[in-house]
Formats: sequence, structure tokens, C-alpha cells
Amino acid sequence: MKRWLVFLLVGLLALLPTSAWAQSPAPSVVLWTAYPTVVQDKGQSVTFDLELSNKTTTWQDIDLKVEGPADWEATFRKSGYIVRRVMVEPEKSLSFDLQLKPPENVSAGEYIFTVKATTQERVALKDLRLVVVMKEKTGKGGLKFTTDYPNVRGQPGTSFTFRFDLVNQAEQERTVNFEATTPKDWEVVFKPGYESRQISSLPLKGNASQTINVDITAPSRIEAGDYKFVVRAIAENDRVEVPLVITIVGKPSFSLNTATGQLNTRVSVDAPAKMTLVLRNTGSAPLQNVSFYSYKPDGWEVTFEPDKLDTLPVGGTKEVNLTIKASQRALAGDYMVTVTASGGQASESREIRVTVETPTTWGVAAIGAIAVVVLGLAFVFARFSRR
Repeated sequence: MKRWLVFLLVGLLALLPTSAWAQSPAPSVVLWTAYPTVVQDKGQSVTFDLELSNKTTTWQDIDLKVEGPADWEATFRKSGYIVRRVMVEPEKSLSFDLQLKPPENVSAGEYIFTVKATTQERVALKDLRLVVVMKEKTGKGGLKFTTDYPNVRGQPGTSFTFRFDLVNQAEQERTVNFEATTPKDWEVVFKPGYESRQISSLPLKGNASQTINVDITAPSRIEAGDYKFVVRAIAENDRVEVPLVITIVGKPSFSLNTATGQLNTRVSVDAPAKMTLVLRNTGSAPLQNVSFYSYKPDGWEVTFEPDKLDTLPVGGTKEVNLTIKASQRALAGDYMVTVTASGGQASESREIRVTVETPTTWGVAAIGAIAVVVLGLAFVFARFSRR
């Protein structure tokens, strides 16, 4: 009898679906954070770095919501914007922030928040539990002066704006002064957030915060490279220094002209023209491997001295001697010669009008012929005058 019951039990278990034996499948869309519990001074805001991992092969459209103490301000943010829904690519992850701002009269203690994420098909993801521990401040506080993007890139002459968060962590109101250390010829201006007035200091209440914009303008002519700055916020004995780096992206550019500014000259077949060209680097990067060449009439010779430059620094100038020699068969008249300088991605050309004159040897011969005629006429007159 017992043996029969054992066989019956084994048969029933064999009829169960295999999924009943397997573990629950791993969720295909996961909301998570590396640090679900944080500790912060009482009254200070908290930011959680959240991430949605989409392990499916389709786009996921997710609604976001936070449940927690009603007097706290909770916002999802990405790239400075408030976010309420997110779209996650297939088999990709998307990161964003949850900012929690406590009320002014918040007490020390533990505060629990629940982040709820729901797909458009009303499928709820696993809730994410977050804990914020507000602790009593020690000492008189301090000063916070931070920016999310201390390194930027741009062209010469650009105005770069760095957005800073300034927090007075002391209980009492204090005056905060601003200053900066910059490279030569750079301009730095401090402004309250979303205002145009310039400031060098401002009063800030205890436990209050303020957005500060630091506008840094690059000179219009400057070499490419990394430029370092230090901006400071100072209140009584508190002093916060923040390093910044601006990378200037080089742009090659130059001008080509004659030393006199005139673009015409005169030659003869036995007397070449000589001119001086002036090459000036007007870009934001050194010029490398600059070469010179010309477009000229057949049989003409155009030479440059020097015929190439290895390098020319930003703002630098270089004089180049230009010699134009006309063909022996050139007739009197006007001709065009084009000279070009080329270096990297930049080039510059100038057209020079060249007037070919009668050769000087022909002039000497003409003068000699006239002299012979005059002497001959004088001889004839002198001989017949005796008769």
C-alpha cells in the first residue's frame, strides 16, 4: 500500500510544469542605485544617482513617481530638466537623478522614500526603497561651492558660463565674496543665477543656497590648448577653491598681403620685379608646413624666398621675398600672377597685376640710333654751309 502511494506521488510531481521547479525569472527592467541609504546634515538636500536597466529587446516607456514624507520636495532630473517619464533603449541603461529637498524645519532622523516605476502597459517594476538620514550639524557649518561641469571646450572669443551651487551651511547669515585667478587677458564675471548684474559678493542667510553663474570670456586671439582657472568663494574663515579648465580648440587661419598693400608692379624682359609678401597668423593654432606656389603665364618665373615655413606661431608674421621674371617673348601689356600660401586646412591667395614694359636694352639702342641720326644731320649741315 505504501509503495503504491509513493508511485502515485511521483507521478503527480511529474505532471507539474517545469516552471514550477525553476526559480522566478530575473526582472527584465530594473530600477536601482548603488547607494540607497545616505547621511546628510540636517536641512541639506540629497541627490540619488538612479539607473534604469532595460534587458529586453524593445523600447521601454517608464512613468516615475516618488512616495515619501509630504513636506519634502522630490524631483527627477536629467541634464538640468525635470523628468517625469523616461524612454530606455533595448538592452541599454539610462541614468538620471532624484533630488530630495527637505523642509526648512526638518528634524534629525530617518526618512524613507519609495521610487515607483510603471511601464505604459501598467506593469509595475520592483519598488526602490531609499533612506535619508538627517543628522545634527557639528560646529558652525561651512561653505559649499560646487559645479557639475568644471571642464569645457570652445573657440577663441567664446564666453563660457559655469553654473555653481553656493550653500551657506552656517546657522547665521554671512557675506560671501568671490574672486578668481585667471590667465592673462581672460575676463571673469560673477552673476547671481538668472540675473545679468555683476557682483563681487552677496549676503546669504544661514542654511540657504544660491545659484551663481561664473562667465569666463576667452581672448579673440589665443593659441589652442588647456587653460586653468581657480574661482573662490570666501566667507569669514571659510574658503572654497574650485579649479576649472577651458580647452581652446585651435582653428588655423592667416592673411597674405604685400608689405606696401599694393597688388601691382612693373617688369621688363631683362629686369624682373621684386616684392615683399607678409604672411600673418590670424588663427588660434600655430601654422605648420606652410608652402608657397603661383599661377603665372607660360614662360614666366616666380620664386619665393623662403619657399616654405615649418611653423608660424599665433599672431606671428613672416616676410617672404617674391621675384617675378617675365618671359623673353612677353609683349608689352598687363598680365596677372596669382600667389598662394597654403598650410594645413587654411590657404590664402592674392592676384598681382604685372605690367610688362619695353626692355631697357631697346631704349639704349633707340637712344644710340637717335644720336647717330643727329650727328649725321649735323655733319650734313656743316658740310653744305661751307659752300
